[in-house]
Amino acid sequence: MSWEKLDNKITADSIIPLDVKTCREYDVTLPSSFPFNRVKFTCQALAMLSRLNSYDMDMVVKDILKIYSNPYAPSVTKHSRNPLRRIWRNKYPFRSYHYLIQFEIVNGFIVIGDIFFDKQLHGPKGTSSHERTMLYEVNRLSNARYNKALKENEIDALREAWDTTTPSPVSNIKTSHAAVNGMQNELAKATWLMGTHVDAAYRSDNIQAYTLFHNPSDGKGLDGIECVFDKTLGRKTHNAQHLASVLEQNQRQGKHVKWVAHSQGAIIFSTALQIYHKRNNQTPLTTQQLAVHGSGAQVERLKNFARQAGLKINSVRNNPFDVVPNVFGPNDLSNSSLARSTKFGKLVFGDDAGASPHTLPFLGLETYAEQLRMLGYRDQAKEVNRFLRQLPSGDRFYRMEMRKNPTKYLHS
Repeated sequence: MSWEKLDNKITADSIIPLDVKTCREYDVTLPSSFPFNRVKFTCQALAMLSRLNSYDMDMVVKDILKIYSNPYAPSVTKHSRNPLRRIWRNKYPFRSYHYLIQFEIVNGFIVIGDIFFDKQLHGPKGTSSHERTMLYEVNRLSNARYNKALKENEIDALREAWDTTTPSPVSNIKTSHAAVNGMQNELAKATWLMGTHVDAAYRSDNIQAYTLFHNPSDGKGLDGIECVFDKTLGRKTHNAQHLASVLEQNQRQGKHVKWVAHSQGAIIFSTALQIYHKRNNQTPLTTQQLAVHGSGAQVERLKNFARQAGLKINSVRNNPFDVVPNVFGPNDLSNSSLARSTKFGKLVFGDDAGASPHTLPFLGLETYAEQLRMLGYRDQAKEVNRFLRQLPSGDRFYRMEMRKNPTKYLHS
């Protein structure tokens, strides 16, 4: 909101009378049923509200309406104890959003004085299901990079390359790069892992900071249900709705953002593109682009949604030994793919990030074979090398691509 719109006599604490028409002048969307005659805003609160993307704004307005319904309640910021809110994945799983609303009652009116991030709710939590879907700006701390096969201590150094303890919550994207993490990533893991993926996807950009769209984990079961909702059901998850609003805000503000979506993040991104296209089919996403890693979404379907939304997909990195893109995608259900995925399934769901064909960015089959050998997985390394020498007849794509250029996936 520009203060130039306001009279010089008006201060941040001045109360602004609003209706549906004047809301539009300040880039704020309130429903026509909003109780304008009972709820007022200060200039400061209105300025903060106007900075939010449409999803954040809608959620904050819902909390304001809760305050209007019962302004004398002891608290309107409790976690929901209803288990169905977590099982039904398009429902926001908490009773309140992660903004703190300052208000007072003046002469019978509810005056919204300011809107803040609720510091009790952002950041890492002891239990990942208590973390919130929100944007975090993450800074680089060291030059450790995943650009070749690494030893175990070098992989450990990747965990220290990004600020995992104090990422900064932000209301909009200010960096040139952003990422959406996958399943079972608490905030601390998501910050370093997605920093590694962003760095691999856009290696020449010398990235010093990126914005994480954090997709919190509720465990394997509920994370899996979340994927099913976004892939098949009519009503999409709040994660995808939120991301669609972030994409829309970036485009409207002309921000150039290079995205990476990993694993479930690709499912969320695919669904967000559908939502965006339905809402803004006349405005293509020309200022943003996407790299897809270990895709939990079907790649051709994702590419189709990207074309509809006008978004450029610049690279796809799927390890042919990774069960996530092959089977859960599903991108390759051939017999040979199923056999490979089964053999390497334990590595995907194990704790060794370097050995997993899914966790770290895919830098090519030769690099992956060397990575396995260095970490002591000699039998698996031989399996990958065998696949390189004589690819099964069912894997026409990989046979053709690897014959043309064996090191193709070593580059973005």
